[in-house]
Amino acid sequence: MSFYGADPVLFEGVSGVTATPGGNDVGIGYRRTEGGKEYLKVYNDCNSDINPGYGVVLSSGVSGYSISVTSVTSADIVVGVAQSTTMTTGTYGWVVTKGITAVEMGATSGSVASLGLIEIGAAGVFVPVSNITGVKSPAVGQALAAIVSSASGNAYVSCY
Repeated sequence: MSFYGADPVLFEGVSGVTATPGGNDVGIGYRRTEGGKEYLKVYNDCNSDINPGYGVVLSSGVSGYSISVTSVTSADIVVGVAQSTTMTTGTYGWVVTKGITAVEMGATSGSVASLGLIEIGAAGVFVPVSNITGVKSPAVGQALAAIVSSASGNAYVSCY
């Protein structure tokens, strides 16, 4: 006997950014798998926009899903990587928590080699693990091909 399951009806795309969590939107903390990637719905409560390819960290322990970019290199746990639309301050959106996605390398971080490990840098950009001294954050991704400074490229990420 065959099983004919039904996929859930999803009213919101993972590339969308919304100003309110109501209507057909799902609330923060909702997890979803689509196209081989795992996503998490978050709220941008920092004082700046979050661009696609930037890593985000927790900014509030109250909800657990309020995020920002970090101002400190190699000092936070990455929650996810922002998607294809800029998340302006005070908006809700999706971040990739696991899978292949575009990441933005820092301007002065140096290049990461193909299959090189990356971690979070200042202001949400990524840096090669070997460029950081002292206490390090865990590696959150591996570049699929070499990515030069100030450029974006694809990496497999596995956050928190």
